[in-house]
Amino acid sequence: MKGRRRIGLLSVAALLLTALCHNTIPVDQLAQNLSRLSVEELRDRIELYIDNRAGTEEIPGAAAAIFKEGTPILWVHKGLAEDQPVSIASLTKPFTAMVIIRLARSGKLDLDAPIQEFLPELKTPAGGSAEEKGNQNSAAEKNAPATLTARMLLSHTSGISYNAGKKEDTFLLEGKRFPLPQAKNRGKFEYSNFNYHILAILAHRLSGKPLARLTEDWILKPAGMRNTKAQGTSGAAGMVSTLEDLTRFCEFLLSENKQESSPYYRVFQAFQNLEHRKSSNEYGLGWHVYAPSNGQALFFHSGTWYNAAAEIYIMPESSSYFVHIANPPDFRDKATARYRSDVIKMATLALTRPD
Repeated sequence: MKGRRRIGLLSVAALLLTALCHNTIPVDQLAQNLSRLSVEELRDRIELYIDNRAGTEEIPGAAAAIFKEGTPILWVHKGLAEDQPVSIASLTKPFTAMVIIRLARSGKLDLDAPIQEFLPELKTPAGGSAEEKGNQNSAAEKNAPATLTARMLLSHTSGISYNAGKKEDTFLLEGKRFPLPQAKNRGKFEYSNFNYHILAILAHRLSGKPLARLTEDWILKPAGMRNTKAQGTSGAAGMVSTLEDLTRFCEFLLSENKQESSPYYRVFQAFQNLEHRKSSNEYGLGWHVYAPSNGQALFFHSGTWYNAAAEIYIMPESSSYFVHIANPPDFRDKATARYRSDVIKMATLALTRPD
């Protein structure tokens, strides 16, 4: 893998040097007027953009890679070494999804069966006074938490809100308060970290091992992700990784997806959640999925928090992908948001545009 990654990087560097010497486009316009640019021109603009934006107060460090049909066409880092770990925040979710899918394929879990057998707390409202318990029992009965499934949690269609809300609308699970699923919202997409917190607990109860250990044994070690740490995973966030390792993750996914003997064989088909999709642009099982009827499916996920920005965009049909990480102090900063938006826009165009 490492040899493949280095192929062509010297020529990429030479092209970058030429572009740097002759660039007359203001930095804040590099992500504009992209419709007629070639893949090579888009690549050069990304390099120039990161070279100018990284090393600033808003973006102390950044690193990015693009592989096009298995060949590296971009490998750039400034202020971050290629093996320097940063938080990947919500990009943790695809790792959790892989663990849950593997448990399902091993027969330990039915993605479409109610999970109260493993999480009986879903039947029991949070503790409190007799009056509170009465209110909570009514809420639990009304929201029918027993119908909660792993597929709903993976796809953020459980009816569980992003916020915990009032005490009477919650239940306790291993000492932590979770929002009760709202029946009126079940089946509708609502992104909520609580879904993946519950999946982490579910994985532990099904396997007898914490999610961090499963992630290490089933993904990080076989993928050779030596500088990635899963000890802090909550299911929804908490992992740290590097540019180098996230490219290894993409290569691992692409390789395992094709091997019939792998527990992740055709895993992108599972991620896409084909039988349950309603449109071409949805959240599948652990990934956002854009699957147009006349083109390749694109799987992507981002993670942002303080000192954390990470994204993967991957097209399995052509073995193409984009990886980006950065360490912005404030992910809500406008300049930071524009930086990420511009890099993602240019990179996705480079991925999807024919050579």
